[in-house]
Amino acid sequence: MNRNELALTDITDSIRKLSAASSTNKQVSALLNQSFEGKVFSSENAGRIRSVVETLTFYRNIFFDYRMHYIILGVDGTVYSVTDGIDNSTYFGKQFSESVCRQDWYHDFMESQEVSRWVIPCTYNDKGVFKGEGDNPRDEDFILFIRRIRDYNSQKFLGISFVSFPTENLSQILIPYEGAAMALFNEEQRLVYANEDADLFHDISVNNMDLLLKEHDGYFHYTVAEREYLINYVTMDSSGWRLVNMVPLDKTTEAVDKLYSAVTTMMILLAIGASVVCLAMYVYVNAPLNRLILKISSINIGGTVLSDVEGVEGCARPVIGIVEAEHEINRMVDYIEKLSAQAIKQKEIEQNLRYEMLRAQLNPHFLFNTLNVIKWSAMISGAGNIADMITSLGILLENTMNRGEEEGPLREEIRVAKAWVEIKNWALKNRIQIHADVPEVLEDFQVIRFFLQPLVENAVFHGMEDVENGEIWIKAEQYNGRVCVTIQDNGIGIESEVLDEILKELDVRQKRRNVTGIGLTSIHELMKLKYGPDYGLYIESKKNIGTKVYVIFPDWGGMDVENNDCG
Repeated sequence: MNRNELALTDITDSIRKLSAASSTNKQVSALLNQSFEGKVFSSENAGRIRSVVETLTFYRNIFFDYRMHYIILGVDGTVYSVTDGIDNSTYFGKQFSESVCRQDWYHDFMESQEVSRWVIPCTYNDKGVFKGEGDNPRDEDFILFIRRIRDYNSQKFLGISFVSFPTENLSQILIPYEGAAMALFNEEQRLVYANEDADLFHDISVNNMDLLLKEHDGYFHYTVAEREYLINYVTMDSSGWRLVNMVPLDKTTEAVDKLYSAVTTMMILLAIGASVVCLAMYVYVNAPLNRLILKISSINIGGTVLSDVEGVEGCARPVIGIVEAEHEINRMVDYIEKLSAQAIKQKEIEQNLRYEMLRAQLNPHFLFNTLNVIKWSAMISGAGNIADMITSLGILLENTMNRGEEEGPLREEIRVAKAWVEIKNWALKNRIQIHADVPEVLEDFQVIRFFLQPLVENAVFHGMEDVENGEIWIKAEQYNGRVCVTIQDNGIGIESEVLDEILKELDVRQKRRNVTGIGLTSIHELMKLKYGPDYGLYIESKKNIGTKVYVIFPDWGGMDVENNDCG
């Protein structure tokens, strides 16, 4: 029913568009505004009529390719029409205008305030005379749509447009199911069209329509002349018309019987085919399956052949079924999984040892250099200010000896770095200043312990040897699920060749036997082991401007900040 409903809706929409085109065309309005002043047969009036008819023909060709009548009745009595199958359109128009003016529905429309109306069904003959007026042997049923025409600007009433669509055209549009009958009822439950004998729909028309067709659409069983039908109906939203489809129930069951027979035959053929396939699998699958088991059993893992392993013996013997093959393969897979688990465990142990070795490599380095600073500061400055240095040393030792914790808050790392700079300034005569810019939300962010102090130490030893007023800035930012800690100095920078070598060492994990190699490479490897290959150190440097080291951590908090300078 949906396809027929869409087709009928398309037709009614085209009729409305065709009628509206004449009502909104300024040229038609202007021509209808001209009065012929009683000169019916004047050349001016003929030209006016011809212009309107040409416009109607243009619109008719755009919207329609079915036989139809398109008529305009002006208020001055003039008839303008485009007709199909009418021999004398002038005579037809005159008779049509006289006959339509005698119709009750026309007078009712003219007296109402309606802009348009459907008249369905509407019957008149090829002479233009409506049903009920004299002898009409050639009456034809139409779906008629009428609309008032008004001046585009002044809204002056100019006439009525009639668009008549022969109901026989519906046979080309409404296609019922095979062996079914289809009918169209108007909103008053009157039969408009039926593709078979209209008597078939008599019982469900005027007397029973409201009782049977209660819903917007649906279906039910109904018996006519001792024959049972399945009735399917739908109501068109735009017009209120109903499409009713009557399918004989025996036709429906006939299709089901054929389907049942076809499905039964297909199932038998499938069962036979499945039996043949199963037999072929049983005969031909076992041979390659045995070869596969034999191949797996001969795999050498760590110098051990699977067939020689306790609990897997006998796996090389031939099997005679898929169940036995599954059992043998499962035994071998269990052993392979056992070896894999051992390999993974061994890898984790090696990784943990490597991690601890890297951590152990960092801590003695810090303590050794701190003690040297205190020694030379005492020799140069005397014992008066040693207490301040010992306080700073205490901060370093407190963090160094706390070996049980792998991570700590970022503020503690900054505190350690500042303590180291304070100690170092006794030897450098306060030439180094350190600044920290860390948002409050990141002060407790967990980082690898002792990652910051070696980077600050490298900045002092390798970048500020001859700098009078050294500055070190520590900054922390969040971006794209990461936290970037930046260590920037105003030192002498790194030459491009040396920087390339350092970056190469970070990439291939080569260790140089100097302070830079120990600090940068160890921290870089430590972070990659702990967090993954996407994290670690990134270095930028320009000669005589300074060096910037980015330390990238994963942001487990998941907060993003768009504005940042971390790459």
